[in-house]
Amino acid sequence: MAFRLPWTLPLAACAAALAHLAQPSVAHACGGTFCDAGPQAMPVDQTGENILFVVGPESVEAHVQIQYQGNPEQFAWVVPVMAVPEVEIGSDPLFDNLLTATVPTFILDTQREDNCNDNSGGGFGCAAVADLALSSDSEGIGEDHDNSPTVLVQDTVGAFEYAVLEGGTVEGVTQWLDENGYAQDDEAPAILGEYLDEGFSFVAFKLVAGAGVDEIHPVILRTPGGEPCVPLRLTRIAAKEDMGIRTFFLGDGRVVPTNYSHVEINPLHIDWLIPGSNYEEVVTRAVDEPGASGRAFVTEYAGTSQTVSPDGIHSERWNSAPFSEIGPNQLSRVLQDQGFLDCTFECGFTHPLIQGLLETYLPVPPNVDPVEFYMCTECFSDFIDEERWEPSEFAAALEERVIGPAEHALDLLELPYLTRMYTTMSPHEMTVDPLFHTRADLPEVSNQFSATRIIDCEGPDSIILEDGREIVFDELDRQPDFEDMPYSAVIERIPEQGAPILTVDSRDAINDALEDWNDDHRVADGCNCRVTRHTFEGGSTMMLMVLLGLRARRRRRD
Repeated sequence: MAFRLPWTLPLAACAAALAHLAQPSVAHACGGTFCDAGPQAMPVDQTGENILFVVGPESVEAHVQIQYQGNPEQFAWVVPVMAVPEVEIGSDPLFDNLLTATVPTFILDTQREDNCNDNSGGGFGCAAVADLALSSDSEGIGEDHDNSPTVLVQDTVGAFEYAVLEGGTVEGVTQWLDENGYAQDDEAPAILGEYLDEGFSFVAFKLVAGAGVDEIHPVILRTPGGEPCVPLRLTRIAAKEDMGIRTFFLGDGRVVPTNYSHVEINPLHIDWLIPGSNYEEVVTRAVDEPGASGRAFVTEYAGTSQTVSPDGIHSERWNSAPFSEIGPNQLSRVLQDQGFLDCTFECGFTHPLIQGLLETYLPVPPNVDPVEFYMCTECFSDFIDEERWEPSEFAAALEERVIGPAEHALDLLELPYLTRMYTTMSPHEMTVDPLFHTRADLPEVSNQFSATRIIDCEGPDSIILEDGREIVFDELDRQPDFEDMPYSAVIERIPEQGAPILTVDSRDAINDALEDWNDDHRVADGCNCRVTRHTFEGGSTMMLMVLLGLRARRRRRD
């Protein structure tokens, strides 16, 4: 799923780890500058945490992308589960490609009317993360206590140690966590108690001793049967207001919320002059409206998984075996031969885990740039501690953390259907864990939104949406705010079978309000040329907003 938390929560908005996101490049929209460059696209900012559910006939996989910033000794993560999971390493490049392929993108084209001159311008249960920080005086597993949980599994996976805890009381679980280095928030015990009463077990993660934050990788939790569930209750301990939650689903058909509402936003509220710049605010306002009440999702994409590129996820050149037989002086050559180090544009690592692995098994000499060092290890042979280099261990770690997860990620993209959903929630709304189910009979949803700006010298400019609706600009030639108009067009509940159940349908009211606005703001005749003001106000305002770095405005409540 995708949530934004402060520090050690992953899974569902609760990831203390911040999700690592592919940051889309910013395209400069023509919008208010009236350039003739044709359609300009602006992708939505994708900051937040992310979770991918892989829905199979017999199991559910939850892939959680984690990015943590801070002291590695203070990273901790507790996940409620309904069954003992298989725990594996996931793929960061898979998340990057999922994000890039499905990000909502708003495209504005600009056209001039002929009357203007040329110079006009059970599964996975509800995994959740508690706000747990690993204390510095950890002494390992303590003695058994009457109320202690049963430790079903203790193992390592990649950069993490983990334990699966079953049963016990709230006091016993918190005591076990304390004795094993996990310091809880004061609010955690009550919420842990809720999960214990519902029969959940817990998986507790921490970084292995000596691991750095650059070694953190996605984690896969695979459990039999059940339905995807995003755990939010523990998340609220450290959640921010209007925290973004993003979920992906790979399977045989479109996925929808089971116990949350589904919302279609009103596109008249989208800022089309800086296309999509207020998208997050629109979603926030829409899911907060009566009928959704802060517990709803918007579908951002639903369709073929083939839209996701496999590029960069895996390479046929990758092979761990050669690394097990070389010394430090040969390391650079093999890294470059396999494409883990590349200088096509700028020298650097092509996978986010490679540098951390290298620094674990062959540390960088003091005062040397890591890329420079690993590009030519033989150049620094006099400064290398060869006793630290264990080629067979490095090869095994490379296979476990990079190559194996990459191969699995490619297999997942063979599943035919991909769904992406998004919402924002505040702590007081995180009292119910959202569940999801598959509805393969529902239509696809595009992540591409487009509109055309019509520059008319004899009247107000306007925006024409894809569906043909026109938005006439106001007296100052600005897109209207429509503050009193609903932010959601449709709020519905989608059962496992049958037609969606409409909770709120505002489409007629929206269209009536739009028609009244347009009738009041059209200019009947006369040439009201505003070329100078277009160029000055539109262009200058847009540049000022870029310079000030304005983003989505805070949620305003009715």
